[in-house]
Amino acid sequence: MMRMSIHSKTLARGILTMNELYTSIVKLEFQYAHRFMNWPREAKHLHGHSGLLEIELEDEVDPVTGFAHACKEGFKKGWEVVDHFHHATLFQEGDPLLDAVLAVYKKEGINNDPENCIPLKKIDHALAWSYPEYRIVVTKKVSTCENLCELFYELLKDKMPIKKITMRSSSLNAASKCFK
Repeated sequence: MMRMSIHSKTLARGILTMNELYTSIVKLEFQYAHRFMNWPREAKHLHGHSGLLEIELEDEVDPVTGFAHACKEGFKKGWEVVDHFHHATLFQEGDPLLDAVLAVYKKEGINNDPENCIPLKKIDHALAWSYPEYRIVVTKKVSTCENLCELFYELLKDKMPIKKITMRSSSLNAASKCFK
Protein backbone atom coordinates (compact mmCIF):
# COMPACT_ATOMS: atom_id res chain seq x y z
CA MET A 1 0.00 0.00 0.00
CA MET A 2 1.29 3.48 -0.78
CA ARG A 3 0.31 6.86 0.57
CA MET A 4 1.45 10.34 -0.34
CA SER A 5 2.07 12.90 2.35
CA ILE A 6 2.03 16.61 1.61
CA HIS A 7 3.53 19.36 3.76
CA SER A 8 0.84 21.11 5.83
CA LYS A 9 1.80 24.59 4.60
CA THR A 10 0.92 23.54 1.05
CA LEU A 11 -2.40 22.04 2.15
CA ALA A 12 -3.31 25.27 3.91
CA ARG A 13 -2.81 27.21 0.65
CA GLY A 14 -4.73 24.55 -1.27
CA ILE A 15 -2.25 24.46 -4.15
CA LEU A 16 0.72 22.40 -5.24
CA THR A 17 3.70 24.65 -5.88
CA MET A 18 6.59 23.43 -8.00
CA ASN A 19 10.12 23.40 -6.55
CA GLU A 20 8.85 22.44 -3.11
CA LEU A 21 9.80 19.06 -1.70
CA TYR A 22 7.08 16.50 -1.12
CA THR A 23 7.21 13.18 0.64
CA SER A 24 5.76 10.00 -0.86
CA ILE A 25 5.50 7.03 1.49
CA VAL A 26 5.96 3.48 0.24
CA LYS A 27 4.83 0.71 2.62
CA LEU A 28 6.01 -2.86 2.06
CA GLU A 29 4.84 -5.74 4.22
CA PHE A 30 6.79 -8.99 4.37
CA GLN A 31 7.26 -12.03 6.58
CA TYR A 32 10.66 -13.22 7.73
CA ALA A 33 12.38 -15.39 10.32
CA HIS A 34 15.56 -14.61 12.23
CA ARG A 35 17.26 -14.87 15.58
CA PHE A 36 19.61 -12.71 17.63
CA MET A 37 22.82 -14.68 17.87
CA ASN A 38 24.58 -14.14 21.25
CA TRP A 39 21.44 -12.60 22.81
CA PRO A 40 20.59 -14.01 26.27
CA ARG A 41 16.78 -13.71 26.02
CA GLU A 42 14.01 -15.32 23.98
CA ALA A 43 15.04 -13.73 20.69
CA LYS A 44 18.08 -16.03 20.55
CA HIS A 45 15.66 -18.68 19.25
CA LEU A 46 14.66 -18.77 15.60
CA HIS A 47 11.33 -16.91 15.33
CA GLY A 48 9.24 -15.04 12.79
CA HIS A 49 7.86 -11.55 12.21
CA SER A 50 5.45 -9.72 9.98
CA GLY A 51 7.65 -6.81 9.00
CA LEU A 52 6.57 -3.43 7.70
CA LEU A 53 9.11 -1.33 5.86
CA GLU A 54 8.15 2.31 5.30
CA ILE A 55 10.28 4.25 2.85
CA GLU A 56 9.82 8.01 2.65
CA LEU A 57 10.83 9.42 -0.72
CA GLU A 58 11.47 13.14 -1.08
CA ASP A 59 11.44 15.00 -4.36
CA GLU A 60 9.95 17.95 -6.23
CA VAL A 61 6.64 17.55 -8.03
CA ASP A 62 7.06 16.73 -11.71
CA PRO A 63 5.12 19.44 -13.60
CA VAL A 64 4.01 16.93 -16.25
CA THR A 65 2.80 14.06 -14.03
CA GLY A 66 1.92 16.00 -10.88
CA PHE A 67 3.71 13.39 -8.74
CA ALA A 68 6.76 13.78 -6.55
CA HIS A 69 7.30 10.07 -7.04
CA ALA A 70 5.09 7.76 -9.10
CA CYS A 71 3.27 5.43 -6.71
CA LYS A 72 3.73 2.14 -8.54
CA GLU A 73 7.38 2.91 -9.31
CA GLY A 74 8.24 3.30 -5.63
CA PHE A 75 6.51 0.05 -4.75
CA LYS A 76 8.10 -1.83 -7.67
CA LYS A 77 11.64 -0.64 -6.92
CA GLY A 78 11.24 -1.31 -3.20
CA TRP A 79 9.78 -4.78 -3.72
CA GLU A 80 12.68 -5.77 -6.01
CA VAL A 81 14.81 -5.68 -2.84
CA VAL A 82 12.27 -6.56 -0.12
CA ASP A 83 11.15 -9.70 -1.98
CA HIS A 84 14.52 -11.25 -1.05
CA PHE A 85 13.48 -10.95 2.61
CA HIS A 86 9.85 -12.09 2.14
CA HIS A 87 9.34 -15.60 3.54
CA ALA A 88 13.10 -15.71 4.02
CA THR A 89 15.30 -16.66 6.94
CA LEU A 90 17.88 -14.09 8.02
CA PHE A 91 21.08 -15.31 9.64
CA GLN A 92 23.85 -13.18 11.06
CA GLU A 93 27.31 -13.88 9.68
CA GLY A 94 28.93 -16.62 11.75
CA ASP A 95 25.64 -18.16 12.97
CA PRO A 96 26.22 -21.93 13.31
CA LEU A 97 22.58 -22.55 12.35
CA LEU A 98 23.22 -21.33 8.80
CA ASP A 99 25.24 -24.37 7.70
CA ALA A 100 22.77 -26.74 9.37
CA VAL A 101 19.75 -25.14 7.65
CA LEU A 102 21.51 -25.08 4.27
CA ALA A 103 22.37 -28.78 4.65
CA VAL A 104 18.75 -29.70 5.49
CA TYR A 105 17.37 -27.56 2.64
CA LYS A 106 19.76 -29.23 0.17
CA LYS A 107 19.06 -32.76 1.47
CA GLU A 108 15.28 -32.31 1.51
CA GLY A 109 15.07 -30.34 -1.74
CA ILE A 110 13.60 -27.26 -0.05
CA ASN A 111 14.27 -24.46 -2.49
CA ASN A 112 12.84 -21.47 -4.28
CA ASP A 113 11.49 -23.65 -7.11
CA PRO A 114 11.35 -21.43 -10.23
CA GLU A 115 8.18 -23.18 -11.45
CA ASN A 116 6.27 -22.17 -8.31
CA CYS A 117 8.24 -19.21 -6.92
CA ILE A 118 9.47 -15.91 -8.30
CA PRO A 119 13.18 -16.31 -9.11
CA LEU A 120 15.45 -13.98 -7.15
CA LYS A 121 18.81 -12.48 -8.03
CA LYS A 122 21.65 -12.87 -5.56
CA ILE A 123 22.29 -10.08 -3.05
CA ASP A 124 26.02 -9.40 -2.91
CA HIS A 125 26.69 -6.40 -0.66
CA ALA A 126 29.15 -5.64 2.14
CA LEU A 127 26.25 -5.65 4.65
CA ALA A 128 24.39 -8.72 3.35
CA TRP A 129 24.50 -11.54 0.83
CA SER A 130 21.98 -14.18 -0.09
CA TYR A 131 21.29 -17.73 -1.11
CA PRO A 132 18.30 -16.88 -3.32
CA GLU A 133 17.64 -20.52 -4.19
CA TYR A 134 16.83 -21.10 -0.48
CA ARG A 135 15.39 -17.67 0.43
CA ILE A 136 18.18 -17.13 2.96
CA VAL A 137 19.86 -13.77 3.61
CA VAL A 138 23.06 -13.49 5.64
CA THR A 139 23.58 -10.14 7.36
CA LYS A 140 26.83 -8.71 8.62
CA LYS A 141 25.08 -7.28 11.71
CA VAL A 142 22.33 -8.70 13.91
CA SER A 143 18.98 -8.14 12.16
CA THR A 144 17.44 -5.60 14.55
CA CYS A 145 15.05 -2.97 13.18
CA GLU A 146 17.85 -0.40 13.49
CA ASN A 147 20.30 -2.46 11.45
CA LEU A 148 17.64 -3.40 8.89
CA CYS A 149 16.92 0.32 8.32
CA GLU A 150 20.59 0.77 7.42
CA LEU A 151 20.65 -2.37 5.27
CA PHE A 152 17.53 -1.48 3.28
CA TYR A 153 18.85 2.04 2.75
CA GLU A 154 22.11 0.68 1.37
CA LEU A 155 20.29 -1.72 -0.96
CA LEU A 156 17.81 0.92 -2.20
CA LYS A 157 19.65 4.27 -2.13
CA ASP A 158 20.66 4.14 -5.80
CA LYS A 159 17.10 3.32 -6.90
CA MET A 160 15.10 6.11 -5.20
CA PRO A 161 15.47 9.45 -3.34
CA ILE A 162 15.19 8.13 0.24
CA LYS A 163 14.56 10.64 3.00
CA LYS A 164 13.72 8.25 5.83
CA ILE A 165 13.27 4.52 6.47
CA THR A 166 11.19 2.97 9.24
CA MET A 167 11.35 -0.76 9.93
CA ARG A 168 8.67 -2.30 12.14
CA SER A 169 8.95 -5.93 13.27
CA SER A 170 5.83 -5.86 15.44
CA SER A 171 3.37 -3.45 17.03
CA LEU A 172 5.86 -3.12 19.90
CA ASN A 173 9.12 -2.67 18.04
CA ALA A 174 10.24 -0.26 15.33
CA ALA A 175 13.15 1.95 14.39
CA SER A 176 13.51 4.91 12.00
CA LYS A 177 16.48 6.62 10.46
CA CYS A 178 16.60 9.82 8.42
CA PHE A 179 19.08 9.88 5.55
CA LYS A 180 18.78 13.44 4.23
